[in-house]
Amino acid sequence: MNHAKILLSEEELKLASDPGVILTKNAVIDAVYQLFGQLSLQMQEAVRPLEKELQEVLKVPAKISRGENYLELPYVILDYPRYFRPHDIFAIRTMFWWGNFMSMTLLLKGNYREHYHQRIIRKYRDIADLGFYAGIGVDAWEHHFGEDNYLPVSMIEEDEWLTLYEARDFTKIALSFPLSDFNRMDEILPDAFRKILRILQ
Repeated sequence: MNHAKILLSEEELKLASDPGVILTKNAVIDAVYQLFGQLSLQMQEAVRPLEKELQEVLKVPAKISRGENYLELPYVILDYPRYFRPHDIFAIRTMFWWGNFMSMTLLLKGNYREHYHQRIIRKYRDIADLGFYAGIGVDAWEHHFGEDNYLPVSMIEEDEWLTLYEARDFTKIALSFPLSDFNRMDEILPDAFRKILRILQ
């Protein structure tokens, strides 16, 4: 039985021989964890005006998790507030995706979607002006900003807003920020969270 010879390109050999690549990656991921830890504390303060509405949701502590393979690239996620049940979801998910972006997404399903339905429909213009994207994909757990998954709300006609909103059993709106702005994320992300709260209030 013949076996194909396994070869690495010159660039692959260079990377495989350099421990600094992984050490640098680890340092970046550690920095994201620290950023998300600080952000979660700020979120807990900022969300207080919604304490009565989100009593069950806010009993669940913040969670930071990481993985290596969202579309083959590493990621870190902060979920807060977070409430995941089979039919009812309220979550604000902050995501660092290696080589792509930082994002913050509001995901609603079931009772929480119904509760905030009128507010979100009514605030179409605010949502558009604040730079949000609307989730148009069929999978609530896809987070890339490809044209089949997100569309800028500013590109959606107001009379299409309700149709788009009712086309699936979950609602997602999100903000995306380039990683080149990482050193300002301690200001950008709290501001993004306040924008989401403004829509919900």
